[in-house]
Amino acid sequence: MEELFKAFGTYIKMAEFNSLEFWIYPLGNIFVIWLLTTLGLKIIPQRKNKLKTVFRIHNFWICSALILATAIISLICFWWATNYFAEKPLQLALLISLFLALLVPIITLLNLRSYFTTEDIKEIAEQPKTPTQFEATLTETKKAFRKKKFCYFILLAGFLFLLFSLNTGSNLISIVFDNSGSMESNNSIEALSETFDNLSKNNEIVLTTLEGLGANSTGGKNSMSEILSTKNYSQLQAGNVVYFTDPVSAKSGLNQITNQVWGSPISESIWKSYLFVKTNLANNSYKNKVLIVITDGDDNVGNSIPKSKFFFDDDEFATYFTPDRTFIIDYSYGATNPFLQKFQDAGCETFVVTNTKQDYLDALGTTLNSFKNNRFIIIWVIIIASFLTLIALLIEPKKIV
Repeated sequence: MEELFKAFGTYIKMAEFNSLEFWIYPLGNIFVIWLLTTLGLKIIPQRKNKLKTVFRIHNFWICSALILATAIISLICFWWATNYFAEKPLQLALLISLFLALLVPIITLLNLRSYFTTEDIKEIAEQPKTPTQFEATLTETKKAFRKKKFCYFILLAGFLFLLFSLNTGSNLISIVFDNSGSMESNNSIEALSETFDNLSKNNEIVLTTLEGLGANSTGGKNSMSEILSTKNYSQLQAGNVVYFTDPVSAKSGLNQITNQVWGSPISESIWKSYLFVKTNLANNSYKNKVLIVITDGDDNVGNSIPKSKFFFDDDEFATYFTPDRTFIIDYSYGATNPFLQKFQDAGCETFVVTNTKQDYLDALGTTLNSFKNNRFIIIWVIIIASFLTLIALLIEPKKIV
């Protein structure tokens, strides 16, 4: 329950209240309902029954509002399934719109209910001439009132758009985690664990740590050019690359991370991770790919980096992991070094963090925003739709004594 309200707080925090796009959804509700009602009254001919135009107008207001509410539910479900909310934080605007759209039928039913009096029944139904006719008219009008509630079943059609979530495609998240002695990793590991909890099953994860070198970093490559000239990941000793098919198994893999690492073979581990992916996942098709490097940038081959080619000078690497989808989470407390500078020069976004869990969570949340699919928006839709539907179903015509 706490997470549910926390998610709603996030919708408020992310909402762009100063944009026209945010307000056009809730403010356009009444206009759309009015337009549908007007068109319905003009296009659909009136039946030959005892119900008058006033009842018919109320009827169309209810139907139009429910049609709009169904459209909003459909839109929310479709955008959730396609993860559109990662690009446009419109959750709050649409939830407000849904609330308003479902509030209209309640107000309309309450107003229609007020006509069920001895004096006002004639406003919505033909004037009865005898007590028997009055009872027949009243029964027919109440039946029409209750029958209108069946229109609420149309809301279920909106949830059919959740089926689009069955074909979202797979994403690849490649994380190179600097677990060398200079890194205080406890908070970052906890942040990774919590982040994995919020990722859907269609995210595959490659987790690379820096183990592999012998004492005093023996066996590692001596320069950046030597690393980039390697074509087979098995020829690189540094870097422990593990592939996980989903975030749940990746979370369990975090328990294996230690600080038992010689040196900081960051570049070698990045290149090994790339060659591993290129070799073993070449036949996999991914909707999105991202490379995240969590490090302080203190690399074994740092002295060779300024005068050497860098990762993005390799066309295949730059195509697979583009600079705009490569992120550096920098734990150097603002220190400058050739490794970090090269990534910045290439246009990669860098997040400077301190050793706090929240800093890591914020950085990871931003980098993986387009990979998350928060189910709480659907739960809020169900809550709002169910609550307001229940209120409407409890509204009954007045008893006329």
